[in-house]
Amino acid sequence: MPKPRFVSTIIERKCLTTRPPKEVFAFFDRPTNLKRVLPSSIAVTLRETPEELRPGRRFRYRLERWPLDLMWETVVSEYRPPQGFTGVKAVGYFASFSLAHEIAPTRDGTELRLRLAYEVPRGIYARLTDAYVIRDAMEEFVSELTRSVGEALDRGE
Repeated sequence: MPKPRFVSTIIERKCLTTRPPKEVFAFFDRPTNLKRVLPSSIAVTLRETPEELRPGRRFRYRLERWPLDLMWETVVSEYRPPQGFTGVKAVGYFASFSLAHEIAPTRDGTELRLRLAYEVPRGIYARLTDAYVIRDAMEEFVSELTRSVGEALDRGE
């Protein structure tokens, strides 16, 4: 049996808000909101965001955690107002990278689910950096993004 070429990881987080789905999507439809709510204290930062969220628009990220300093870009591949959108890797270290934002109505408001799926290249260095640096940084990124967006929505931003 052939060995897999990549190490795959999926990270999912969700939050509930009383805001309707259209308002949740509207928050993301202004990508500068993401830079505003993401804490600068975490290892993954949004370096560039597009003016508006549309298919083909790019986001640039940076992971700065010793011993790594990685940059990558995602491009909006799916744009489904008000159900969500997905960005996939365009350029960068990862063999693949996608960040899906899924927005679904609930009885009391809206559920926002973030699903990050990424793969690092095969090899001992990639496995070690993923196990000891990348995975923790990505977990922190998705958790903090979900939390901060939920809080901004609850404040009515």
